[in-house]
Amino acid sequence: MNDLRRERLAAQSLLRPAPLGVPGLVGRLLAVQAQDVTAAALAFRVRSTGLTREDVEAAVRERSIVRAWGPRGTLHYVLPEDLGWLISLSGPALARDAIRRIGQEGVAGSPETLLPAVVRALEGQGPLTKAELGERLSARGLLATGQAIVHLAALGAAHGLVVLGPSGRDGVPGAGKPTYVHAADWLGAPVASSLDRDRSLAELARRYLRAHAPATSADLAAWSGLPLRDARAGWRLIAGSLDELPGGGWRLRGTAPGIETASETASGSGIETAPGIETASENASGTGIETASGSETASGFEIASGSAAAPHAVRLLPAFDEYLLGWRTRSGVLADAHARAVHPGGGILRATVLVDGVIRGTWSLNGPTLTVSPFEGERLPVQAEAEDVSRFLGRPVTPVLSRRETPSGRGR
Repeated sequence: MNDLRRERLAAQSLLRPAPLGVPGLVGRLLAVQAQDVTAAALAFRVRSTGLTREDVEAAVRERSIVRAWGPRGTLHYVLPEDLGWLISLSGPALARDAIRRIGQEGVAGSPETLLPAVVRALEGQGPLTKAELGERLSARGLLATGQAIVHLAALGAAHGLVVLGPSGRDGVPGAGKPTYVHAADWLGAPVASSLDRDRSLAELARRYLRAHAPATSADLAAWSGLPLRDARAGWRLIAGSLDELPGGGWRLRGTAPGIETASETASGSGIETAPGIETASENASGTGIETASGSETASGFEIASGSAAAPHAVRLLPAFDEYLLGWRTRSGVLADAHARAVHPGGGILRATVLVDGVIRGTWSLNGPTLTVSPFEGERLPVQAEAEDVSRFLGRPVTPVLSRRETPSGRGR
């Protein structure tokens, strides 16, 4: 394993999974992509020791993490205390996109005319499904259906007025559907930032590097969705605490692979801010990936060592994992020949099998069956990881090996 991959695995808590709770992991990573709640939960599993899906859902119910539109205008889990300054950076672009999409859905209006109706529909109501929110909007004279309702919620989120509540799976009517809540009601205080723009950009750069080093300002721009000039500004603001690495990229001074900085708090945020978002696209399986056909039982699977530092360490990364989304390119991690097998288009990024920091195949979960599709007919030692997926989800999971090879994404 080369030094770049080793450092990035360590920064992502993939080299040695962290003995942290759910809020601690979110604080360390700054944001965990959560457009798909099952995939997001599995991102905690692969980076932790002993957590369960119930732990993740409890953190949402208890408001110790919040689901919000964050980097790139995509749903993420973040700490409530980080939400205000993150929205101060990403909110303007999210608002512009929401207004454009609302218009495309046939709803006319400006933020000044639309936001009051959204707030009145949500205030004092608790979590509402999309259909319930649409009914309450219509009762207030704002006729919106389908995705227009989601874009109206996103507009509210861009102004710190709306966040996502727990899904119906957590006991809210809707059987797993996303729910929307008034931010101040849910979090106990209005969403606001105690940081000015420069301090927000500096905090973004610092927290991004802590979870992604070695990296560059161009990587930060790609991950955050902010203009490159903003990413460079954040870089300059923390230049005195950066080390440039011989092989390229930067890391925070005084840190080494897998070592936390002394200033990190138990929650992982390290700053004080004021408190204070989901797309509605969740597929039936919750994984965001297709299942393979033509499989055989995995009686021949090798058993991977339980040691996180073991040679040939294997990790089952979920769909939309940060290890594939956290930098400008996937060079050195995913071979061009296999790129379409992982990213076939249409906004899909499949769950993958990681071996020594390199993607060696894909996997999918359909009921109790965990189907592994290796590249080039490789033999992948996934049994221990499959057992941990079963433990995390609290149900039986059996790994099977797909007969289909996917050397360049063909046959998927």
